[in-house]
Amino acid sequence: MELIKLIKACRKKKAFVFGIGGGGDIVSTIPVANFLRLFDFEVIHGGVMWDRLILDPKPGPRSVEELLNAEKFAETIAIIGEETRTFDGIRPNLARSAKFFGKVVGLDITKGVRKLQRDLEEFIETERIGLLVGVDAGGDAISVGYESGVRSPLADAMSVALLSELEGLVAVTGFGSDGELKIEELMLNISEIMRIHGFLGCSSLSDKDCAEMERVCELVVTEASKIPILAYRGEFGLKKIRKGRTVLITPLSALVLYFKAKAVMEVNESAKLVLNANSIEAANQILNKNGIITELDYEKTVS
Repeated sequence: MELIKLIKACRKKKAFVFGIGGGGDIVSTIPVANFLRLFDFEVIHGGVMWDRLILDPKPGPRSVEELLNAEKFAETIAIIGEETRTFDGIRPNLARSAKFFGKVVGLDITKGVRKLQRDLEEFIETERIGLLVGVDAGGDAISVGYESGVRSPLADAMSVALLSELEGLVAVTGFGSDGELKIEELMLNISEIMRIHGFLGCSSLSDKDCAEMERVCELVVTEASKIPILAYRGEFGLKKIRKGRTVLITPLSALVLYFKAKAVMEVNESAKLVLNANSIEAANQILNKNGIITELDYEKTVS
């Protein structure tokens, strides 16, 4: 399996594994991290600083400048602990998850991909990171961007662009668990990534993964990250999640699929579009001009 070859070839046995879509994606870093630890990796957990409105009523992602009780590493990177809050009193999911993980790394996408790329390069060098993995709960990160069900393309697109520039990997957990892409759309996009030799392999959840994920799910606000647990426990069938979306729980939901980020970038048109946008607003406007409605548009509309 190409994934095993890649992992074994890493000279620096330290990985940064982060949730690319914000919200509860930090939960989905657990099976990836535990898999890497089987190969003697030390793992730092993190995520994009963007929570859903049910937790944070302010539309859009948070910036480093909006955080209190956080350690600023760079303009777009903060070290977040249990006591971290936003200036207006919100306790982000990343801070909630720190009760389990210890300190986690928050990524600020408000200043655009290129700025975060430069700061993350510095973080990777300082921490001697040998492997960078972005984790997506559900699979919309491997969307083209124009599929009718895609509701949150912006954070994923910026994260995929970032990972592609830094030679990282994209890991997808909970096959279809966010209810955005149809199963056949996921299959089609994965086939396209396979065609260009971007599929690396897969791992599965374990008893340990599920136990730890359940503990973190008690701390954070998430729905999509719970689906793999249900699949591993043997559930099968349709389940309603937020905004009335329906997800199909199958044994595939208990797998983690790994891809080269550069190959995902070839499929994800949204990621190509936002690569050089210098802010979250600029990235959003670019997607809008190309007929793509984003999670930021939704949050602004209902707030």
